[in-house]
Amino acid sequence: MNTFRQKLLNIAVPITIQNLISVGLNLVDNLMIGQLGAVAIASVGLVNQVMFILMLVTFGAASGAGVFISQYWGVKDTKNIEKTIVHMLFVTFSAAFIFFVILFFIPGQTLRLFSKDASVVSMGISYSTIVAFTVFFTSFSFVMASALRTVEKAKIPMYISLVALGINTFGNYLLIFGVGPFPKLGVAGAAIATLTSRFIEFLLYLFVLYRKKTPVKISLRSFLKFDRFFFAKMMKIASPVIANEFMWSLGMAVYSLVFARVGTAAIATRNIVSTIESFGFVFFGGIGSAAVVIVGSELGKKNFELAFKSAKRLLRITLIISSLAGLAIILLSRIIIRFYNIDDFIRTTALLSIIIVAAALPIKMLNAVNLVGVLRSGGDTRMVFLLEISSLWLIGVPLVILGGLIFKLSVPAIYIMMLPEELFKLFVGNLRFRSRKWMRNVIE
Repeated sequence: MNTFRQKLLNIAVPITIQNLISVGLNLVDNLMIGQLGAVAIASVGLVNQVMFILMLVTFGAASGAGVFISQYWGVKDTKNIEKTIVHMLFVTFSAAFIFFVILFFIPGQTLRLFSKDASVVSMGISYSTIVAFTVFFTSFSFVMASALRTVEKAKIPMYISLVALGINTFGNYLLIFGVGPFPKLGVAGAAIATLTSRFIEFLLYLFVLYRKKTPVKISLRSFLKFDRFFFAKMMKIASPVIANEFMWSLGMAVYSLVFARVGTAAIATRNIVSTIESFGFVFFGGIGSAAVVIVGSELGKKNFELAFKSAKRLLRITLIISSLAGLAIILLSRIIIRFYNIDDFIRTTALLSIIIVAAALPIKMLNAVNLVGVLRSGGDTRMVFLLEISSLWLIGVPLVILGGLIFKLSVPAIYIMMLPEELFKLFVGNLRFRSRKWMRNVIE
């Protein structure tokens, strides 16, 4: 299993470091915006919820492509890896265009679906019309990063992300508060910093492509050779993943809608809790990506027994790490929450919610690695789609709506109403994993 350990270290460690720094800097950004008050936190949070839908659609497209890339990488077929990336970019750019229209041309109408607070909507519009231009850069960078990780070049997106995140954080500091010669722009300054960092990130990925020193290559000629039969084959696996992420993101939007209807304080609480919870998920990106590469490449070579043993080992590692991460979040939450400029009610509510979310972290991370990493690596995307969407829309969403809008429960109680969905996924997902029906070679 030396190869297993080497691949795990080469893939998971750079991604985990990248995610850890990313979450840390995002927390700093969140704290900077938090100095502007609850309205600023809520307005940026709502716009980011819309961006979150695009990110998940892009993640779905990249994950669908990753099934093919990992198995092509198992047999070192770089020509079809390029073909897969190019065809998936057609999908992500199409989605980016739709979200650009939403964020730039109709941000007010969109944000009013979530909040009736005029000040939140007004501030959100100033943020939305600027970050709208990031969608094309983000979609391209996301696909490139995913492809590079899948061919075991995870350090490149790690370095690029660190540069972009550093620029974003430094730009936030200068433009939110107006340091030195820079104007004090508030949330608009945060949007400009985000746009600048995303553009630089995009240029860095173009530079990597230009140098042609990785298995990930894209030529202009490949963009002009659209193969509808190859696209149809790829989309048969990828379309359930894209639909899955889109429907799941809509479910998360419904969750945000419920919190928004509860009040601006609830929106601010959810934004704080989500930022701190993301610390627990820094390991998911690394282990999940490692699962796609390690398990997928073995399936591409038809080493089915080794693929299953590797998947079991990854899930055991996930349980241990997520339990430790959940405990760390609980212990550190009281310290982190003090840095927010919020009243005592929001602070107490957020602390209780963080404890609930952190306690459930092992279950959520096991589900994430099993469904997104392991089962999808074998092309079992349709089953994952059915499980995720049925659990969300038949269990999670109804319970949250009942708790938040009908019974008017507290914010911590609403978080508890989200847990049965995860327990259902854990039970059914484990049955599917043990059945081995997900283990397929999809590139023949």
